Amino acid sequence: MLAAQIARFAGVGALATAVHVGVALMAAQALGLAPQMANASGFCTAVLLSYVGHGRWVFDTDLRHTLHGPRFLATALLGLAVSSSITHAVTIWMAAPFAVAMAIVALMVPACTYVMCKIWVFRPDYSTGP
Repeated sequence: MLAAQIARFAGVGALATAVHVGVALMAAQALGLAPQMANASGFCTAVLLSYVGHGRWVFDTDLRHTLHGPRFLATALLGLAVSSSITHAVTIWMAAPFAVAMAIVALMVPACTYVMCKIWVFRPDYSTGP
């Protein structure tokens, strides 16, 4: 059961990543947005997709947006901060290649996000009741 849940989590994450990149590229090319704005639009779209996908499909939660939404947003923003911190530490402090930083990010951030979603964001006892 845990392996299936992790596989679903990875599937939603892969889809969200593709949507992030696709929306960002379309926003830059079709709408002429600056790179940071285009990336932000892709990030926001991916966060919404991830929230619904992880909540409904991965963790089988009856989403209560006032409870789960802020928790998921906090987790997503924490993931962004961790990603940025790892990138800075690896490339600046350790003077390692950017690819090394991205490899660490690719392993650490999804794993931490999964744990946060499982133990806090979509925890079953928070999903039941009125």
